[in-house]
Amino acid sequence: MTNPALDCVVIGHNDGDFDELMQRVRQGAEVNGRYADLKLNSVLVGGKRLHHMELLNRALGTDYNVFAQPHLGAHYLASFLRRRGLRAEVVNLFSGERVRLDALLDAGVRAVAITTTYYIETEPLAEIVSYVRQRSPETKIVVGGPFVFNTCSYFDAASQDYVFATIGADVYVFDSQGESTLTAVVRALRDGGDGALGGVPNLVYRSGRDFLRTPRAIERNNLDANPVDWSGFDRVAIGETVYLRTARSCPFACSFCNYPTLAGEHVIAENESVIAELRALAGLGVHDVVFVDDTFNVPLPRFKALLRRMIDERLSLRWMSFFRCSNADTETFDLMQQSGCVGVFLGIESGDERILKAMNKFAKVDAYVHGIRELEARGIFTYASMIIGFPGETRQSVERSIELLESARPSFFYPQLYFHDVVSPIHARAKELGIEGAGLAWSHPSMDWREAVGWTREMCERVTGSELMPGYSLSCWGAFYLLSRGIRLGELREFMRRTRPMVLAGFEEQEADAVGQLASIFARGT
Repeated sequence: MTNPALDCVVIGHNDGDFDELMQRVRQGAEVNGRYADLKLNSVLVGGKRLHHMELLNRALGTDYNVFAQPHLGAHYLASFLRRRGLRAEVVNLFSGERVRLDALLDAGVRAVAITTTYYIETEPLAEIVSYVRQRSPETKIVVGGPFVFNTCSYFDAASQDYVFATIGADVYVFDSQGESTLTAVVRALRDGGDGALGGVPNLVYRSGRDFLRTPRAIERNNLDANPVDWSGFDRVAIGETVYLRTARSCPFACSFCNYPTLAGEHVIAENESVIAELRALAGLGVHDVVFVDDTFNVPLPRFKALLRRMIDERLSLRWMSFFRCSNADTETFDLMQQSGCVGVFLGIESGDERILKAMNKFAKVDAYVHGIRELEARGIFTYASMIIGFPGETRQSVERSIELLESARPSFFYPQLYFHDVVSPIHARAKELGIEGAGLAWSHPSMDWREAVGWTREMCERVTGSELMPGYSLSCWGAFYLLSRGIRLGELREFMRRTRPMVLAGFEEQEADAVGQLASIFARGT
């Protein structure tokens, strides 16, 4: 390509059509639990599956979409490239920014990079690739991020080639970070064309009908040296809510989770760097910050020191994060309230001490109950994520999880079906524990995925002290997004209360009633 206007366009997310997704996964409803799991994230209206944000938009006549918020990965990559002298722009939401993408491609783009933070299937990625290919045949398409990293980590070369051929891109980046590799790819395309890719590590790239692989060179990028320069992006497009990472990986080793294994060493940014970025965001008019660290309040002394600085700086930012109740004290809760914390995501997982121990959670049920009550007492909403069906799960352990929720009464809860990850620590004990299958199609001596599906539904029906908030399209992050749009917490709770019977009806393939009454929740007198 001769003298393109841009070296790289980074595309954030393609959320696709939810009803089409449901129709695809329904084909496997008898062999795995994904369709059943997604049914708890939707209602059936007019023969079509709607997720909760779609239902809310239908009630209010709005176009809210949590993915419309600035995609942290895409903006981070573009900022990283710019710092290294490359011309880069972001298309935040593929499904909502076609006009902008068309204009950029028409002006000339050397490479399109697609990050895969939220994907678990190939279809949305293939849609982007096909569109870019038709619009700009000379543009090289690079795909990286968690989906690619997991594919390369889980599967052999032949299986990887099949997946990558299905997506249809030119280059795939195999690294848990990948920003330095992407930089090298774009420079190679600029300076030497396709023939220079062989000298770039961490790649799987197409050569004719085959895929070639380059040696691995694990990245160790400095968090403090590479904050997102938000001032370089359109202020209106950024909006008032920004995602921010202050640490990489996780210091814990929950037996169901592969993230620490894949992400590597736990690395923390210096508080001074974080404060500088928060100060810059506040100066740009940002009001709300989502800290995406997997364990934001670990280590505790660093967390407290950061909150004190946020208070002293008088930044007037509202924030939310992941949070571990077992790593907090009274001062922590007070500092969170004073520094502007609005809500937290709690990976509770189970209310049974035996299951928590097997999960390697290092948490106690009484600490969960105490933490939730302390947070709620300070006006901080809590979102409790539960896992149903972990190896060893029984009727009794699920009952204890229901008891925990009813006792602690978090603002919101969501029971997700256990996903058996073959790269997680627990899989090393699969033979010992009698675990068979993988993903959402598994069994062990005390339960299988079908029974667990029944328990997720029962939990949704029996927990009355908290509101069911599905993970797809909403979760804790969606709640924070809606609060930033002016919706009140009480209105959101009432919306979830009224939609729960619709979810349960849809779980039995029955149409929802009273959809038209949802708009009245948000009607305010003058």
